[in-house]
Amino acid sequence: MQTPEQKASVKTRIAPTPSGYLHLGNVMSFAITWALARKQQGTVVLRIDDIDNTRFRPEYLQDIFDTLEFMGIDYDEGPRNAKDFEQHHSQHLRLPQYRALLDKLVQKGLVYACPCSRTQIAAVSPDGLYPLTCREEELPLETPETAWRIRIPEDTLITFHDELVGNCTVALALEMPDFVIQRKDRIPAYQIASLADDLAMRINLVVRGEDLMLSTAAQLFLAQQLNATAFTNSQFVHHPIILTDSGNKLSKSDDALSITEMRNDGLTSEALWKKIAYTLGWKDAGVTDAQSFLERFSLADLPHHIDQI
Repeated sequence: MQTPEQKASVKTRIAPTPSGYLHLGNVMSFAITWALARKQQGTVVLRIDDIDNTRFRPEYLQDIFDTLEFMGIDYDEGPRNAKDFEQHHSQHLRLPQYRALLDKLVQKGLVYACPCSRTQIAAVSPDGLYPLTCREEELPLETPETAWRIRIPEDTLITFHDELVGNCTVALALEMPDFVIQRKDRIPAYQIASLADDLAMRINLVVRGEDLMLSTAAQLFLAQQLNATAFTNSQFVHHPIILTDSGNKLSKSDDALSITEMRNDGLTSEALWKKIAYTLGWKDAGVTDAQSFLERFSLADLPHHIDQI
C-alpha cells in the first residue's frame, strides 16, 4: 500500500491527439485520468500528441482546450492555449529527444530498415501482422523510403500489473511483431514519442483505454531495452472503452458523436457529466460537474466492461 507521501508524488497525463473532434470516449478517459490524480493529490499534465500530423487541423487543436474548459477539468502542466502549444509544447519540438532513444536502440543492434507498405504486408498476411519480411535483409538504415523496425524475440512475453484489471501478459512477438519505431518520413513513431515524453515528464501513472494495452506492452519492451526503469516501474490503468451499437469503438471520424456536435445540439456541461456517470454505470450518483464526479469516483467502482451505446 502506498504511503501518503508516495500518493502525493503521483503524476499522470491527459494525452489527446488533434486528429478529430473529441467524442464521449475521449472525455470519459479525461475524467478518469483527472480523478485518479486528484484523488491522490497528484499532478496532471496536458500533453497533446501531435507527432502524427497527417490529420491535424487547427480546429481539432482548439477543440481540446474548449472541451477541457467546458468540462471544468484543470491541469498543472502543459500548454494553456493553442498558440502556447504550437510555440512551446508541440512534439515536433522534442524530435531530438526521440531520436536520442532511437540512436540507443540502433547502437544495441535492435533496429532494421523495412520498405514494406501496408498493402504489401496485407497481401501476404491476412491478419495484417508484419511477417518479418525484412528482418534478415540487412538493408542500410539510411535506405530511402524505409521505416525502422525493432527486433522482438519470438518468445517475448511482456507482463505488468494493471491497477484495474490485475496482472496482464502480452505475447508481444505474436500480437505486434517487429513494430515500427520510425516512419518512412523519418519521423519517430508513436511508441517512441510516447515513451520519451513519459520519461521526460516523469509520468508514473499511465492511464489509457483498454484498446491500448498493446501499446503499453510495446513501450514496456522498449523501456526494458533502454533500461528505463522509471517507465517499467510506473502504475498502469487500462479503463474500458465505449463501443457503438455495431461493436466498434467510437471514432473521431464520426462527427455526429463528437462533443462539439452534441454541444451544438444543446448539450450542457451538467448533461455531459451525467452522461459520463451514466456510461460508467453510476446512474444515481448525483454527478453534475467535475467536483461531484471526483467525489463519487473510485477506481474499484470502474466497470470492466461498458455496454454499447
